[in-house]
Amino acid sequence: MDIYDRHLNAIRENVEAGMARPLPSVMPEYRTVEPCIYPTTSYIAALDGTDQQIFYVPYSREQGIAAWGVLYVELDPRDPEAGIYRDGPASNFLVREDLFYYHLTMDLLNPEENRCFRNDFYAIRQTLSSARPTEPPLLNPKFNNKKGVRPIAAVERATGEWLSLRAAVTHQLAPGSLVLKDGRFNCQMEQAASWVDELGRTAVRNDVRCVAVVKSGEVYSMLCPLVREVAKKTDRAFYFIVPEATINESYANDVYTNRKTLMLGGKDHRDLAGIGALWTAFCPDPKNYMTFVVLEFNVYDLHHYKALVREPKTLLDWQQNILNGEVHLTEKKNIPHLYVTDLLIDNHDIENLVEPTLRELLWLCEQEVARFGYPNLLGLAHHEVVLTSEKASLLRQKYLEAFATSNIILSELVENPLDATSHKLHNIT
Repeated sequence: MDIYDRHLNAIRENVEAGMARPLPSVMPEYRTVEPCIYPTTSYIAALDGTDQQIFYVPYSREQGIAAWGVLYVELDPRDPEAGIYRDGPASNFLVREDLFYYHLTMDLLNPEENRCFRNDFYAIRQTLSSARPTEPPLLNPKFNNKKGVRPIAAVERATGEWLSLRAAVTHQLAPGSLVLKDGRFNCQMEQAASWVDELGRTAVRNDVRCVAVVKSGEVYSMLCPLVREVAKKTDRAFYFIVPEATINESYANDVYTNRKTLMLGGKDHRDLAGIGALWTAFCPDPKNYMTFVVLEFNVYDLHHYKALVREPKTLLDWQQNILNGEVHLTEKKNIPHLYVTDLLIDNHDIENLVEPTLRELLWLCEQEVARFGYPNLLGLAHHEVVLTSEKASLLRQKYLEAFATSNIILSELVENPLDATSHKLHNIT
């Protein structure tokens, strides 16, 4: 073996060692599930959104025009052959009316016009979702958005998803229904935590189960080797509750001492919290373990917290004073916060919430084998709403036709190369 082969072998050995993520000394306890659809389940729904920059200014590429949209789909499990109800764009995007399911976000060269664009969305968001109160752009002479048009579109898309979820929970779905949302149940930056908290309570009062489905992030990455090891031991769909140690390790490099994306509840408009609880790793196909997803259940569906939905108490107050449960204190001021790892979990939650839901998700998956690596219906929403290169080209073509009489627009705006990332939003683990 010459020096070059030895060098390459050494590199290979180093890479192999680096790729071998250590497994925990105690593996999580897993359970297998079988597909089942329950007669008490009225409807199953799913929703997802997309955002994409379609035009940019050549000498200021962060500026331009972006588009975003949300697709909501609904299935009657008692009559799956009847077809799927949809509120949003069609998959082939051949119908002209589908153009208007995608909303435009603009961040252009005129700062005063940008303030008007932002103010319109601000007014809509405040009216519909009671989002974080800030000074309206039109009344803020120092307003100067530096984010770029794609991140702005991502925030608007995320708000659109939350509004679509609220519409489903409050007046579209019958009691006994299940709705799947792509992405976390954390309010993130664009939504008031108090509004998200109330949505979780409303869902339980209306007897609608809400489940968030997550396929990215640090927790997902940390779970990959665990799921892979479990998949070697079984040929049936399985799940396990995400270990607390895995959650804590995922946040070990968090620069913020107060881990807001682990917080639950919403006592005011300034919290960065949510309703996602009982994080569960679910793998519908052990032969392809990367089909696994992380599920977040509505905290108000849990056994110890369900009675709170009709009480004028905060989740934190309920945890401390009614359940005498643990909380986390901030380092300097000892302000209490409720983390997802503080929740009291009961066997009722596994038997009456987690396993029945997973059986129904597996039933959805098996309606079409290996459907996108998502539970079937959510996979449908995820792939049919996304602005593919074909859809983006059609969208550009329609708007270029409208811009044809404006030499300024045609000379200043350029077709944007498609960014393969599905969303352009701040990093929420």
